[in-house]
Amino acid sequence: MDQNIEEASEVVDPAPPLPNVWLPELVERYAACLHQNEVVVTLRCVDKATAEQFPGCQQSATVRLSQPVPPHAYAERCAAPGAMRDLTLARRQQLLRLTASSGVAANLEVALDAVGLVLDPDQQSQLRYIAAASGHADVTQSLLRRGFKAAGGGREDVCVAAGAGHQAVCEVLLSSGAEWGIVQVASTLRGGHPELADWLLLRRPQEPIGTRDSLAPLGERTCRELLEAAAGGCDLAALQSLHARCELSEIESMGVLNAVAGSHILNWKGKFLWAEQVFRPGSHRSYSVCERAAGCPDGEARLAWLLEKGYPASSTAADAAVRAGNVGVLELLLRRGVRPERLAVSRAMEKGRIEVLEKLREHGCPLDAAGLVWAAVGGGQLPVLAWAVEELGASVQNPDMRKDAIQLCDLEVLKLLRQHGCPLDGNAVALRAAELGRLPGVQWAVEELGARVRKLDLMHSAARSGSVELMAWLRQRGCAWVASVLTQAAGAGCEATLEWMAEQGCPMPVRLPK
Repeated sequence: MDQNIEEASEVVDPAPPLPNVWLPELVERYAACLHQNEVVVTLRCVDKATAEQFPGCQQSATVRLSQPVPPHAYAERCAAPGAMRDLTLARRQQLLRLTASSGVAANLEVALDAVGLVLDPDQQSQLRYIAAASGHADVTQSLLRRGFKAAGGGREDVCVAAGAGHQAVCEVLLSSGAEWGIVQVASTLRGGHPELADWLLLRRPQEPIGTRDSLAPLGERTCRELLEAAAGGCDLAALQSLHARCELSEIESMGVLNAVAGSHILNWKGKFLWAEQVFRPGSHRSYSVCERAAGCPDGEARLAWLLEKGYPASSTAADAAVRAGNVGVLELLLRRGVRPERLAVSRAMEKGRIEVLEKLREHGCPLDAAGLVWAAVGGGQLPVLAWAVEELGASVQNPDMRKDAIQLCDLEVLKLLRQHGCPLDGNAVALRAAELGRLPGVQWAVEELGARVRKLDLMHSAARSGSVELMAWLRQRGCAWVASVLTQAAGAGCEATLEWMAEQGCPMPVRLPK
């Protein structure tokens, strides 16, 4: 019997080893199926080899709070005691906005409890708007449960959600009491979502309108608005269907043609030819058709086609090309003698569209060099500023322009201005840089412009910014270290800053502000 048992034991094989599925090439494929944040906070934490496979570079080790973060990792970082101590009030508000846009309701609940802020109606409305625009129904529902208010009875929230095609968000908002409005239907059509427009019309409070019902009860003016919205955002079939339901005996043709000319639909030509046949513009051809086409990404081809069909172009089309940065469209118009207005050129200056400015100069268009410098300074556009000074010989001596430059406090812009002889007030530059918490700006103002470092208002500004690094630098150089500094820092709401100041022996005020 013992022999049989021994023989049986010899027959039984040990359990086979488990297959190794954690091979580097397979892990790469797993990672490809995960969101980047999931790779950072979960996959890289499996073991040392996996962490080394996804090294700590910018792409693989940065958690982007505007994107979904696994709730376990978010709570571990943000719900821990003292997690918010390093953040100023402004940074805490930014954390809420980023989390709301990520779409993870559980994370937003954690953030709202952790930041320790009592949000005013404007801040509540902003979070709701962000959630609605991003299409996050769960986040929207979470904010509603907390009693967050929305501006305008929630109409704007529904409008932005509808325009992006987020039906689930619209349903949450409307069921919670948000006001219905025809502007929401127009926004939906403009965004290219005719099915959602029908869904909204079925929920019209006065009298629901079915998907095949006439739109005449809305009135001629509203029907025109909806038709123009559909002309811009929907395909030809949807536009034709809506037109049939409007039952208009007469309609202003140019509004529809304008919308089609600027439509983001690929087959815009088909819509345009249909609209011409139906609305028959005849000899009355508006300049606004070419204006709308000029601002499109493929504006050059659109404009050439429309010009060939006899639609006229004016300075408004050139303005649109300048605003959009469409150099090809601008070239086409300039060759025909059509130039933009000065205001549009100023906007191009502010946005740093240097290729547009070069094209205008190439065709002999007058450029206001002084205005160009001012606009470039106000927009923080260093390349445009350098081009205006070096190519156009623009002056940098305007005192009001200097004030704008200091207020913006872009260090590279300030350096370029000084390099070309602009007299800068070092104390003013240092104070503004301190207000923004920018140590390099303060250092440059002190070292290059001779700003006085031992000024109480300089330390006050640094304290309000919440920058420990800047306050430490100022203190090392003898800047005032008195109780009022801690009072100013308390207003920034950064606990870590206050703790550091106490450790450094900053005198305590008799009473801190609430």
